[in-house]
Amino acid sequence: MLQNIRNNIQGMAAKVIIAIIVVPFAFFGIDSLFQSSGPKAVAEINGEDISEAELAQALTMQKRRLIGMMGDQIDPTMLDDAVLRKPALNTLIKQELMLQTAENSNIVISKEQLNATIASMPQFHESGRFSQARYEQVLRMQGYSSAMFKQLLRSDLTIQQLSNGLAGSAFVTEAQLSRLVEVLHETRDYQFIPVPFASFEDSVEVSSEEIQSFYESAPEKFQSEEKVRVSYLELKESQFYKPVAEEQVQAEYQRMIAGLEQETEREAGHILVEINDDRSREEAEEVLNDVKRQLAGGADFTALANKYSDDAGSAKQGGTLGFTTGDSFPVEFEDALSQLDEGDVSDIVETDAGLHLIKLLSIRQPKLPSLEESRGEITERLREQKAKPELVAAVEELRDLVFNAEGLQMPAERMGLEIKQSELLSRSDESEIFANNAVRQAAFDSRLRKDDLNSEVFELSPEHYIVIHVEDYAEPETLPLSEVQGGIVEALRSKKTREMALSKAKELAAQLRDGKRAETAAKEAGLKWEAIAAGKRSANNVEMPVRDKAFALPQPENGPSVGYVQNEESYVVIQVNAVTLGDVATLDKAALNASKQGLYKQQMGQDFSSYFNTLWTNSDIEIR
Repeated sequence: MLQNIRNNIQGMAAKVIIAIIVVPFAFFGIDSLFQSSGPKAVAEINGEDISEAELAQALTMQKRRLIGMMGDQIDPTMLDDAVLRKPALNTLIKQELMLQTAENSNIVISKEQLNATIASMPQFHESGRFSQARYEQVLRMQGYSSAMFKQLLRSDLTIQQLSNGLAGSAFVTEAQLSRLVEVLHETRDYQFIPVPFASFEDSVEVSSEEIQSFYESAPEKFQSEEKVRVSYLELKESQFYKPVAEEQVQAEYQRMIAGLEQETEREAGHILVEINDDRSREEAEEVLNDVKRQLAGGADFTALANKYSDDAGSAKQGGTLGFTTGDSFPVEFEDALSQLDEGDVSDIVETDAGLHLIKLLSIRQPKLPSLEESRGEITERLREQKAKPELVAAVEELRDLVFNAEGLQMPAERMGLEIKQSELLSRSDESEIFANNAVRQAAFDSRLRKDDLNSEVFELSPEHYIVIHVEDYAEPETLPLSEVQGGIVEALRSKKTREMALSKAKELAAQLRDGKRAETAAKEAGLKWEAIAAGKRSANNVEMPVRDKAFALPQPENGPSVGYVQNEESYVVIQVNAVTLGDVATLDKAALNASKQGLYKQQMGQDFSSYFNTLWTNSDIEIR
């Protein structure tokens, strides 16, 4: 049985993402959703099949994840099944291997662990605490019964427990820790001299010959963008708005009030007794019959729920589940609740979760707005309701008309639409019609242009559609020198100042290697210098490129170690004078523990990788 696992380095933390429930697992990095195996298998792992349906679901989830990350800017080739199939299948195989290993190791998740995990999941919380109503609503939206979800979660917790056991076998030696501390907590004494590019600007001259040569040597750098002018037809929902009569507004208001009156909220409490391998239906019923006898004798429902209920989340709250308007709980539960008077307790009710005693704790009636308060909303809704079918029909008619039409004239005349014209637009223009990437791509599609075709009808939003026809096309052309000369001069000046700064940096580095003091070399060159004493790798008082180069240079032996590095505004000459290695004996406890933990995690990852490679090698895996 495959697991619903997502890469999460923090371990097990089940969560709902959009319309799917995903239970994360620390070692694998692609989403998959449990689904019953179909007849066709794509792989067999130690006699257990992975079905085509399971692989298809894994592919679907990976595509959703990619689309969610990149939106309409995604490269369609990234969603190709041929690209995603292998990594998706490998992930499913890894999940199955881990589950089999966990089951063979007799790892068991107790009922208490399972219930505690469910109660801690924020997706099932309302007002900061577990809500049975929210729990059942989320599961119902995903097509899960409570029993199915618990089985899935139990399997995932089993795998996580196995993973934790493997992680616990990792260890760090004193020698490893000592070497890590030496490197991470090393300090260096160094000096540096920035050689700014700007300091050479007054010395730079750019001749007309250099400008002309640069222009002629790379004409592709001076091309204008290709541009198109399109004609287009629009369909908007607002085009089909019609006046709404007063009697229609009043009739809709009465329907709305009637609906609100039916949305009475009932606050439910319950005592749940599950039917499982350890308890038969008869035994569960006997428990609740005993509870009923205690209630009849005056016992407190809250105390009994805390004592007897198997619903870990609500039991701690005295059985309270929150409010429902009739659709938060299973049908059997809602039917029983709706027949109770406030304060009454139902007979025994059975749902997929088990057997319940249900109490109606309170009733809350909705506030009814006046006609004037609702008029604007009702009028808008009625206009939209009437316009929507007309818009849909018009879109279909437009699609039919533009498919074989030569241009937009005939469709416009047939439908009474205005042909609109854009200006010449480039790909980078942020016009309203180019705000949609699909429209922009179509406008520059050479097939539409060469064959004089209309585009498809694009949906800009559910209320706005557009079709375009390319009228004019301006090919990229080399811009005249007069338009680009300023940019060329700037590029040449920048190149020359950088070359001069680099030459000066090399000269200074040579002087430092020959024994000249950094402050002397800087002063003679008219430059500033700075000294860093006991600088750390993590220090933020020095620019990162300079700091990283200072720690990348070799340790000084016969004299200082010298080098240079480029940053955004200069070349920087660096001289390292002394290196002090980190020492475990002088490190404070917090820093030592952090170093040990980092090394432990690294070792744990290496151990797990080695273990899993061995597991894979020793398993009977057949990919079909």
